[in-house]
Amino acid sequence: MNSVNIVVAQRIKQKRKQLKITGVEMGRRLGMSQQHYSRLENGHIKITVDQLITIALILGVSPQSLLLHSEIMSPMIKTWSETVLSSRDIVISRDRKRRSLK
Repeated sequence: MNSVNIVVAQRIKQKRKQLKITGVEMGRRLGMSQQHYSRLENGHIKITVDQLITIALILGVSPQSLLLHSEIMSPMIKTWSETVLSSRDIVISRDRKRRSLK
């Protein structure tokens, strides 16, 4: 598992323990078993965006606060700031053919 997943998992675990919420309770609130939640919180499986948002709501924090880590994000932010795109530079293309409605 990559370092971002592990950092996010550690932050979730730390905040959950601060709030004295059990892993069983988190699993119940997320609609998953305690074992599945434990694997997620220990960084053994990837967390989905939906799960991250729900966990952040349960813990009373922003999803960004669980994601952003200065040591990981600083080089990325530096790179982004050096290659800033304007909105006119962003192009979204579709590979699918359009279907006509009958």
